[in-house]
Amino acid sequence: MRIQIVGPIFPDSFARNIAAAAEQMGHTVLVARKRLAHRWLNQYWIRALNIIRDLRPVERRSHSNLVRQAENFHPDLVLVTNGLLPPDVVARLRSATGAKVAFWYCDPVANLGRQYPLGSQFDAWFFKEPYMAVTFRTKMGINAHYLPEACNPLWHHRVELTESDRSRYGCDLTTAGNLYYYKAKILETFANYDMKIWGVGYAHWLGSSLRKCWPCVFVAELEKAKAFNAARIVLNPMNYAEIEGVNCRLFEAAGCGAFQITDWKPSLPQSFEPEREIVTFHTLQELKEKVDYYLARPQERLEIADRAYARAHREHTYERRLEKMFEILGLGSASHRSASELVANEVKTDR
Repeated sequence: MRIQIVGPIFPDSFARNIAAAAEQMGHTVLVARKRLAHRWLNQYWIRALNIIRDLRPVERRSHSNLVRQAENFHPDLVLVTNGLLPPDVVARLRSATGAKVAFWYCDPVANLGRQYPLGSQFDAWFFKEPYMAVTFRTKMGINAHYLPEACNPLWHHRVELTESDRSRYGCDLTTAGNLYYYKAKILETFANYDMKIWGVGYAHWLGSSLRKCWPCVFVAELEKAKAFNAARIVLNPMNYAEIEGVNCRLFEAAGCGAFQITDWKPSLPQSFEPEREIVTFHTLQELKEKVDYYLARPQERLEIADRAYARAHREHTYERRLEKMFEILGLGSASHRSASELVANEVKTDR
């Protein structure tokens, strides 16, 4: 197929992972809306760029270029991966291409902003949050489905660490991503542990003892695999706005072969077996107890990580997710895997 993907592209971004997987499956991919990699810009530059993009003339020109790209590319599928396209632009994409137009959202419900996707005429909506899929399907009558994120075996895999890698990334505890008060207060429990928090743009307003654990380095793809493999434990406290769903770090850490401890979420058992493949916690005290327990038990960590690694690469890759999406959209068999395998691994959202 010919697939146009609309979304920001930078190392390990959602749109980049989807594009790389689709190309691996043999499809022809056009990525629209390539952006400067925000992860290397400070917050003031990011804010200025966003203001410029929101100016009506700039926005209209950007949307016109997007539609023109689609007209020239003749896609079979246009896949939108962020909530920034107004409904009229989605309508123009449909009219200009005659393609299936779908939306796949990788953020919590709190980040939906102007709710443009809910006013747009997509052929299907895919959400990584079961609550969103069920609510919008039953209350709005739209063709909404639960489709979580995944790992990408191209770079989320076990790696052989050099002495330099171990020196740079080695630690007892690690995590990656933005730091905000909710997450910081959880991680401050371990401020005196050997911990490294990977990311850039430490907020000047964040009063936290974690500054010393922040190397100010963005890790992505193979560098993320090194960072997760070099740590004894990957901590994964999810955003409080994750209601029932899970985040991409759950699949990425498992795909990298790391041992992780994560928030328990209602949908997690559909992806991994709690305490056998992924260790979970409900309270801060439980998290502290499990960190101390598993730091002292390397063999148990390895056995659990091995099981999560095998399942992540077997069931939770972007190829698997795209197969499911193509099936729902009626785009036919888009890979070599059998229909029976798809049915066996279907993520159920009915209650």
